[in-house]
Amino acid sequence: MKLSPVKTRAEGKPIPVEVPQKHVISHGGTTATLSTGVYPILPEDLATDIQQFVESEFAKQYFSTHRTGFIFRRKIPMEQMMTWQKAPLTSPLLNLTRYLHKDAVKIFKVIQRIMGDRERERVGMRYESSASTVPSLTASVTSVSPGSVGLLEEERWLLGEGLTHGELRDEIYCQLTKQLTGNPNTESVFKGWQLLCVLLVTFPPSKNFEQYLHGFLHQRTGQTEGRVDIMAKYCIKRLAVIAKKGPRGKPPTISEIETASDAAFNPSTFGESLDAIFRLQERNYPHQRIPIILPFLSDGILALGGTKSEGIFRVPGDGDSVSELKLRIDKGYYNLEGVDDPHVLASLLKLWLRDLCDPLVPEEMYNDCITYGGDPDSCVGIVERLPTINRRVVLFVISFLQLFLDEKVLAATKMTSANLALVMAPNLLRCSSDSMAVVFTNTQFEQNFVHNLLLHLKCDEIDPDYVPKHGLGAVSTAPAPRTSKSRTRRAHP
Repeated sequence: MKLSPVKTRAEGKPIPVEVPQKHVISHGGTTATLSTGVYPILPEDLATDIQQFVESEFAKQYFSTHRTGFIFRRKIPMEQMMTWQKAPLTSPLLNLTRYLHKDAVKIFKVIQRIMGDRERERVGMRYESSASTVPSLTASVTSVSPGSVGLLEEERWLLGEGLTHGELRDEIYCQLTKQLTGNPNTESVFKGWQLLCVLLVTFPPSKNFEQYLHGFLHQRTGQTEGRVDIMAKYCIKRLAVIAKKGPRGKPPTISEIETASDAAFNPSTFGESLDAIFRLQERNYPHQRIPIILPFLSDGILALGGTKSEGIFRVPGDGDSVSELKLRIDKGYYNLEGVDDPHVLASLLKLWLRDLCDPLVPEEMYNDCITYGGDPDSCVGIVERLPTINRRVVLFVISFLQLFLDEKVLAATKMTSANLALVMAPNLLRCSSDSMAVVFTNTQFEQNFVHNLLLHLKCDEIDPDYVPKHGLGAVSTAPAPRTSKSRTRRAHP
């Protein structure tokens, strides 16, 4: 839309954003299966895919020149460079800063070991880098064999390198897609796709490489052998998410790596669509009309004295405790053993909302929210128009936050309705614009929308088939939470 962010901000108006086009996965023709009985031959569509990449501007601009032979030093064709190989790399695939060449070569060896294409280095070899300052591994490592732990440690080192050195991210993605192209070993391919699932929750490729990676994934959504199609479809969703969110702040823990590796087959309660979350819980909680995590976290906040905690929803909970509780929930353990800080639960509630695959308020309704957010009746009308599941989640969250607007509660938490709207708006609404000026301009209008819901939405009157309920007994009986500067206790499911 042809609107000037500066002019519009000066006029005090929101800036409507274009609704992003959703990718539709379609399966092209079938892959040809040819074999000489000695060497694997690439299917026709795979060969075409490589050729398209070879001719792309990305390959021409960023790929380094590789040569073979001791005398004539023949140039290695791009097709060969982007096809699986058993031998190690002697130099990076891409043009990298000189000091990163050694790390890039080492990363390829790690990828080969993770995929089972290379023997592990001798015991005791350490991987040191600027990412070595990451926290120690969690206690859950003891549940896997020592050999597996070693591979996971190497994988974590690889992820840390990608987070520390942004220039290495495309190199890592290139190396992995190379090893997934024309690979003759089904088990190796499966492990490689598991690694790709982990990469796509850790850091994104560059915008230059993103288009090729999406094409690579899309090309394999019809490859049923080794269940590649399932992982490819999952990776397409994760690519879209991480391209918007950007990289993590630190490498995932060993437990998080294990969870992410299997996420295509064991969906998380976090980062999925509401429909997927409902399918995930319908066996154990068939009568729940909202995701079970919502009453679990909200009642926990009340039980731990959240209504007496200053800065609730604003003060972040301990990061390690939040991560550990998240992993516990993903494994199906809904208990608060070892958790005594309501800020941890409040942070996890915001994380769950923020990490939904699709925003709670659909993107096609975003412009209405910021345009009519100053009118209470219009705000209520927007909630009424939401899809059923989304509407009930909004009703639950808003009705829960309204408990904190009681004068006695407000006196303890110091969180006014405006403060709550400020911290919760980014979790309920999601601006899809890449322009920081647009995001900044619309922030106030997003807050206005949420603020009006907090003040005017009568959550027990909107949906005749659903009235949200909360653990109200905890409001008056819960003791004030203990405070400490740091929390080192770990909660183990």
